[in-house]
Amino acid sequence: MQKRDDDQVVWGRHEVAEALQAGHPVQRVYFSREASGEHIDKIKELAQKRGVRFDFIEVGKLGKLAGTRAHQDVVARLSPVRLASLEDVLAGLEDECTIVALDQVRHLRNVGMIARSAAAAGAAALLFSSRGGHPLNDEVVKASSGAIFHLPVIQTTHIGRDLEKMQQAGFWIYGLAAAGGEDLFQVDWPKRRVLVAGNESKGLRPAVQKATDALVRIPMAPEVESLNVAVAMSVALFAARGPGVS
Repeated sequence: MQKRDDDQVVWGRHEVAEALQAGHPVQRVYFSREASGEHIDKIKELAQKRGVRFDFIEVGKLGKLAGTRAHQDVVARLSPVRLASLEDVLAGLEDECTIVALDQVRHLRNVGMIARSAAAAGAAALLFSSRGGHPLNDEVVKASSGAIFHLPVIQTTHIGRDLEKMQQAGFWIYGLAAAGGEDLFQVDWPKRRVLVAGNESKGLRPAVQKATDALVRIPMAPEVESLNVAVAMSVALFAARGPGVS
């Protein structure tokens, strides 16, 4: 059996290659550290073309992930959410819209809650980094109460590059900051905007912060330093959206 629906993985060289070629929403590919050969190279090439991250792990961990030792040195974790491409999303957007971008947000409840807030605020899409962030799984879907199915989800392996693409499409990029930056409620929001949230403990990475057009902050009482990233993004989404959600 080459598929485990409970853990949403496929294993085996032919099966993983087929999943990638068929455009199945593959979240990440794992190889054993000893993996080599023509078939392995082909899977790496397919993953690179699809923008799917791959990692090398100990063979014991790979067997545990697959639930079998017959994994042929490769396992792919599938996404319960069908992923969209940035190009397709940009091609079909309204003149006025908001996109949410997550730079290495790790905790699954935060990812799910942000997805729910994004859907509730009428956001056009959710973009998340596959490097250092939390992979989409059933727990993220549950945390979003299923709302993640109501907006396009884009996986990026290079968030800085994709932010530049959105700038070229007429978007202004706003990074959420705990301190510094403009008061969120005083921003004269443009028609097209991207709200970027960083990692729970480290915030936005310097390279991602450099790609923003401006930083924005939520004004708070002096006794409180910051808000949870999911709460902060929710506040920012509705501030940027203004009254009424269509």
